[in-house]
Amino acid sequence: MHTNKKRQWAGIIVTSTLLLTVTGCGTKASTTPTASPAHPITVTFWDGLSGPLGVDLQNMIQTFNKTHPDIRVVATYEGSYTGGGPEQQKLLAAIAAHSVPDIAQLEVHSMPVFASTGALMPLTTFIQHSTGDRPSDLLSGMLESTQYQGVTYGVPFNRSLPVMFYNKTMFQAAHLSGPPNTWAQVRQDAQVLTHGNGTSKVYGFAPLDQWWFWEVYTWEAGQHMLSPNLQKATFDTPAAADLFDLTVQMQHDGTAVIFSGADGWGLTTASFYSGKVAMDEDSSASIGIVTKNVGNKFQWGVAMMPKDLVRAVPPGGANLVIMSGIPKATAQAAWTFMQWVTAPAQTRTWSEETGYLPVQKAAVTSAAYQAYLEVHPAEKVALQEVKYQHAPPPSPHYLGIYGYAQDAMDAMYFANTPPLAALKKAAQQADALISGQ
Repeated sequence: MHTNKKRQWAGIIVTSTLLLTVTGCGTKASTTPTASPAHPITVTFWDGLSGPLGVDLQNMIQTFNKTHPDIRVVATYEGSYTGGGPEQQKLLAAIAAHSVPDIAQLEVHSMPVFASTGALMPLTTFIQHSTGDRPSDLLSGMLESTQYQGVTYGVPFNRSLPVMFYNKTMFQAAHLSGPPNTWAQVRQDAQVLTHGNGTSKVYGFAPLDQWWFWEVYTWEAGQHMLSPNLQKATFDTPAAADLFDLTVQMQHDGTAVIFSGADGWGLTTASFYSGKVAMDEDSSASIGIVTKNVGNKFQWGVAMMPKDLVRAVPPGGANLVIMSGIPKATAQAAWTFMQWVTAPAQTRTWSEETGYLPVQKAAVTSAAYQAYLEVHPAEKVALQEVKYQHAPPPSPHYLGIYGYAQDAMDAMYFANTPPLAALKKAAQQADALISGQ
């Protein structure tokens, strides 16, 4: 598993670095189409959602196509949109080959990589004339990860935040009043909650071996990823290693379990809803999965990520972008779809069906969504956590850098590499990538 993951990251780093020297590489020759119900404009859309989420997306697109007979959106699943995933690799290759889709679902951290190549269409003009996707319409914290160097290139679509799930039934049995608010409390609670042996053992905590939480640990320690000029890695300090030291110690003393490989995230979520762990790091987008699988087996809740020196979380999920060089009429049709799919009614329905955050203020304040929250209080936590979002550094090299961070986490958890040493190696790799060495 780890070998394949490293090869995947290596391909992303090499391809994205080469594309930084190319401008206007998203263009594709095409005549300007004329729209009519008999001859609708076709908008191709590369997405990265599979399973039930993919079904929900296709249902939304079918509704749009029925209500907009002049436009036909055709979405194809190109593999996971997540960092280093197949959709990103295919999109980088398509840009290099001058054969891109019209719309793509782009992981939020990857925006600088793609925007810096000239492959994304600036959306400033569209937004100025928008009736619903203006900055003032969006939920707090949604705008930063849609921009690069002050220009907006994306519209938030499926957005999430890291959260902690906790088993209320186990907490009550252990006489713990509520979820931990600090990382020191996480360790204390995990010691109390861990019990049993062998296959019947229940672990107090399940951290995720996933670079998203590298951002949490670094920022919460008051540290930064890169220098202000984006030319040097700064995440290799003793303070930045503190929370990694804590989770490694918990892993070694048996109060935490960490799953490796490409299936690590799914196994972590499953360990929680099957009652094998009392707390786990996860995404707010997993609320629906947990709700379905826990059923009536036990009571559970969602908490904000614990606080260290500060409370800080990264954005998660993806934006929708329009690729540059497509015909004006196709771009306008693509924008019509993007406005529709992120409008209050649609983003509210999408949130209720999937667990992703609604991206529009009007959706959150609507009577229908407020009524939904009363029945599904777990969904409130991510909305409360939004104000603690930190923007990732807007470096076109960041896609490669967090690949090195992932390798560092693998080394900490599964190769007994001291956290600070692993972070220093990743920082050296990041510096070499930035400098082009």
